[in-house]
Order: sequence, then structure tokens, then C-alpha cells
Amino acid sequence: MTGVLLTFLANLYFQPAVAAVPTPAVSLTASASKISGTAWTNDGSIGGTATLSTSSTPAPTFLASETAVALNAVAGTNQFISQSLGNSSALSNVTFEMNMKLSSTQVNSPNGMIMGWAGTNYDIWSQPGCVGFNTGGGDIYGMSTTSGVLDVYRTFTFVMSTEQDNTSKQKIFMDGVQQTLTLCQGGVVQSAKRFGGPPSTYAIARYGSNTFFGTFNLRTFKLWTSELTVSQIQESYNSTLAPTSHSIALTSGLTTATYRSVSTIRSTVDFDGRVTFFSNGKKIPGCINVLTSSKVANCNWRPSVKNYNLISARLTTVGGNLTSQSVRVFVNKRATQR
Repeated sequence: MTGVLLTFLANLYFQPAVAAVPTPAVSLTASASKISGTAWTNDGSIGGTATLSTSSTPAPTFLASETAVALNAVAGTNQFISQSLGNSSALSNVTFEMNMKLSSTQVNSPNGMIMGWAGTNYDIWSQPGCVGFNTGGGDIYGMSTTSGVLDVYRTFTFVMSTEQDNTSKQKIFMDGVQQTLTLCQGGVVQSAKRFGGPPSTYAIARYGSNTFFGTFNLRTFKLWTSELTVSQIQESYNSTLAPTSHSIALTSGLTTATYRSVSTIRSTVDFDGRVTFFSNGKKIPGCINVLTSSKVANCNWRPSVKNYNLISARLTTVGGNLTSQSVRVFVNKRATQR
């Protein structure tokens, strides 16, 4: 009985605990369906729209080739995005997440603004070698950008706070990993840490109500009017990696195979992970947890059942699992018998 119980427990699948991520006040996703003229639909709890603006011309627009909104790719355009949060009380903590490609070349100046607050000096600032928090004191408290950070899409999460000094509540995460922060230069002006208002108005790619327009492409933006926990920040990032595409086929291009002879099944996905292949609902030996390479995994299958077989595959990633549709493959008997 004990052996049976142990076998049962060993085969149980325990779903890892997931942190409950609250609904953001602002949720912007770059797509043609969400952007109409200068209005960007906010799917967050406060609803409404964010405004695509410019101090010059033209206003930023959706860039279909990168599924993003391009900001200040050309010097002097002075483009930014803004929205009033409409809150009735002053904020003390804010968390926001941005999937963006931050340019190594800030076209308007060596420095660039990622996000600020109207009427204040509290913002997220980028300059050569460092990105982080600024309070208008010639300061930047943040993380290094010298390796693998710029000119590629990354998900940044920033926790801004008026409650404690720069070494306590303020945090930066990149792709779900908390970063080590240092004072890159200057001195922090603690009294400048405020969100303006009420109501508070954020500005993406502009220094509050002023200049220093940042150069980057923005795919998504989420803002919470509270401090998210580490586990919530990581879970929110993981949700951005949820796979949506998974297909399988025989690499021969055929829908037939031969009994006890090798046929290669190919899994094609939109996020790298591990793929397990199934034949008639059973795992195919040697085709379990196959690591993808450039979003592709292959399985060498020797059919053990003649006639029709249903083939499928399950992708497992950090962002979740996705099972392909079943493919019907007819398995012929061998031309010659052994």
C-alpha cells in the first residue's frame, strides 16, 4: 500500500503558486485596433484614453513593423504620451511596467526621459551608461545599461515612492529580475519625490511638463497606483510570455508515416520552452521535454500503432502551457516484413 501511495504522489502535478496581480489603472497595448488618431485606448480600471501628443509635429503613431509606438525617432518631433489618472487623493506609491526598446542614441540630447509627472521633477531618466530615478538634482539612482539593455525589447518595471529614501522602496526590474541600483551621479532631492496633483498626470517620453524627450519604441505600458510585491511584478512579467501559437507537422510535409520507421515531427511555437510530443494521448518515448531552438523542437517518432494516429504536442514555458491541435497521421505497414 505504501508503495502505491508513493507512486501516486510522485505522479501528481502540482501547479506552482501564482501571485494575484491587481488590475492596473492603465493598460496600453500597441495595436492598430487600440489607436485611433491621437487616442490610445486604456484597458485599465480607470478606462478612457491616453493621448499621443507632440510639442512639434507629427504626433507619434502605431508602427506596424514592430508592433509598437515609436517615440522621437526623429530629432525635434518632441513626441510624448500622457493621461490624467483622475485620482481624488495624492499618490504615495506607483508601479509601472513598460515593454520597450530603449535607443542607445537619444536623438534630442545625450539624455532622454522615459516617464515623468506633470508639475514635478520626479521621473525615470536615461543617460549614457545608466537608467533610473531622477529628482531634478542632477541625480540618477539606477541600473547600468552598458551591456544587453539598449536597442532590444526589454520589459522594465519601476517602483516609484514618496515614502522612503532612494535606497528603500524604489526598485527596477528587467525581464522580471530585480536589478542592483547605485547612485550613478548627483544628489537626491527627497522633497521632489511627488506625483503632482491630485489628479496626477503622467507623461511617457517627456520630463513632466518640460523637455528632454526620450527615444524609444513602446509596445505595452501598465501602471498601478500602488506598490506591487516582488512576486506580483514577476507574475505580471511572466504573463507577457504566455504562448499563443503552437503547430505541429511531419517535416516530410506528408500526413502518412510507416510502421516502426522514423518520421520527424516538428513543433513550431512563438515562445521558446520545452515540448512534449504525444501519440494517441501517450507521451512518445525520447520526445519528452525537448528544448526548443529558435522556437522549433523536433521529435523522431517510430509509430507503434498502424492505421490512424492522433499526434499532438504540449509546450511548457515560463508564461504558461499551450497544447497544439491534433494532427491525424495514417501509419502504413512496412513494404517488407521482417
